[in-house]
Amino acid sequence: MEQQRRAAHDGWYHETQSSQQRQTPAVPCQIITTDSFLLGLEQKLAPSFRPLLTQRSGLLSAGQRCYNQLFPEEVPLSRTQTLSLYDRLSSALTVAQVTGIQPLCSHYAARLAPLNCPDASRESNIRQTHLAQYARLLATQPSLINRQMLTQLQDVGLSATDIIIFSQLIGFVTFQARLLAIINALAGRPATVLPGFQHVEESSPQGFSLQPRRWQAYLPTLDIVQASQQQLDILDDCAEDGRDSAFYRLLVLDAPSLSTLSAIAATIMQPADSEKSRLQQWSAVVTSRLNGCLFCAGVHGRHYLQAGGQSRHIERLFQGKAGSDGLTTDKDPLVKAVQILAQTPEKFDAAALQLLLDAGYDHQQAVSILLASALFCWINRLVQTLGDSRLA
Repeated sequence: MEQQRRAAHDGWYHETQSSQQRQTPAVPCQIITTDSFLLGLEQKLAPSFRPLLTQRSGLLSAGQRCYNQLFPEEVPLSRTQTLSLYDRLSSALTVAQVTGIQPLCSHYAARLAPLNCPDASRESNIRQTHLAQYARLLATQPSLINRQMLTQLQDVGLSATDIIIFSQLIGFVTFQARLLAIINALAGRPATVLPGFQHVEESSPQGFSLQPRRWQAYLPTLDIVQASQQQLDILDDCAEDGRDSAFYRLLVLDAPSLSTLSAIAATIMQPADSEKSRLQQWSAVVTSRLNGCLFCAGVHGRHYLQAGGQSRHIERLFQGKAGSDGLTTDKDPLVKAVQILAQTPEKFDAAALQLLLDAGYDHQQAVSILLASALFCWINRLVQTLGDSRLA
């Protein structure tokens, strides 16, 4: 199966894989910098806006560490880790494409270009097709992922650890894309929307409530008795109940990515019982409702109320249906801005940011709201991909 790439708005469009070795093509808008997380784009912000990101040094360093772990220069393969660097970068490019953030597409295309493609065997083509389809679906419609799809990944050779890494990789790139969209909006640049983007359908309001839910993993979780000291330390750092949580005991199968995800979350989210966290918790609830994540919506809905939020907002959000004005009928500017970022990051621009500013939020609050949404676009996908939740 031959690889087809065509120029589109100064970026490469990646369709399939090739089995032929090739020389590195001339890549337009090639972006390979020492900053592979924000691609150096934050340097183009006005000096007054740069502190909004640079003061979050923990976020930037943790994000870069996560990138380095998921996309190293070389990936040693083993029986339990079969995702090659080509598999990772090809999937990252697929996710970048569906987010529509062109600098991100160019970056992953530039890193992918010099790599030799997998062989052209039937088995290899089937594997690459499954990886691409799964990455695309999880990046766009996470509520459609089910247990059978994980079984299909296992059928094409992915181990449990592979699936964790793969899910983290997709979640990370969706997060990275939305951070770049936020930077684009702060810089006042208009959104560049490529033609042919599919419309993301709203998730059904069915099942959303504040009742506690119990999350169960689709894959075998870590046996604490067999855990390494590194894994135990990371579980303890993630949450007080990390060792008892099926979610964390599953993610810790790839300890480095869980560690950096935890570090990123810690730099973004205020303590749940802090009044300052109310806007962030509301952003997390709205994002989870948009993505169809029943578990996260319930958890952070309770945190929102604990931080002083209003129950009528939760009720309206959980019962709301899609319409011409968006998810809810109260025209909440925070809901609308989060909806644009979560569902159509390629359309998030200065006008979308202005929705928050016009509503009375300052730039610091606006960025805090948007970072929380970007984070939960990542976390929701892990929760929805790797297990299911039922009422406790």
